[in-house]
Amino acid sequence: ISFDPTVPEFNVDFQHYQSWEEFYEPDPEIIPEDAPEPRGKGVTMSCFVDASHASNKVTYRSHTGIFIMLNSAPIVWYSKRQNTVESSTFGSEFVALRIATEMVQGLRYKLRMMGVPIDGPTSMYCDNESVTKNASVPESTLSKKHNSICYHKVRESVAAGWIQVGWIRSENNLADLFTKVLNGQKRLELLEHMMTRWSG
Repeated sequence: ISFDPTVPEFNVDFQHYQSWEEFYEPDPEIIPEDAPEPRGKGVTMSCFVDASHASNKVTYRSHTGIFIMLNSAPIVWYSKRQNTVESSTFGSEFVALRIATEMVQGLRYKLRMMGVPIDGPTSMYCDNESVTKNASVPESTLSKKHNSICYHKVRESVAAGWIQVGWIRSENNLADLFTKVLNGQKRLELLEHMMTRWSG
């Protein structure tokens, strides 16, 4: 098995705010008391998230795509129809971001139980600017209450400091492979970005 240890650079500016305490009292990230002492070099975790709104033309359910990397190595990829019908792209993207947040939370716990040190928060990349701002800006408010569980789960995780959410252009979102039908050239471009070590 080959593992690409290089740390990826995606040139995304993450907005860091200091005023989360006014809105949340987040619990710190769960660190297992019986976890072994971390050994070796730390790894960075990156997660690309996307949703294809109402892509199922029978049920009009949206589709979630998630792609997680440790350093530059693909670790998890996920493609699944959402369980609910969302009335907007905003809603389907926030559902996808909540699913990704829970997957990342579990993976960070599992890596710590294997003694793998994790460097900094997990970088979450989303191509919907409204979702990115609502997840990152403490003062943002939610007008659609049926999205509130996803909304608060993601924001509490950002406030706790173990994820950060940044906007990325749709054409650079690697999770697009898991939500949309793409032409051959676009698929190859995204695959090359996923597997940079072997594409050259």
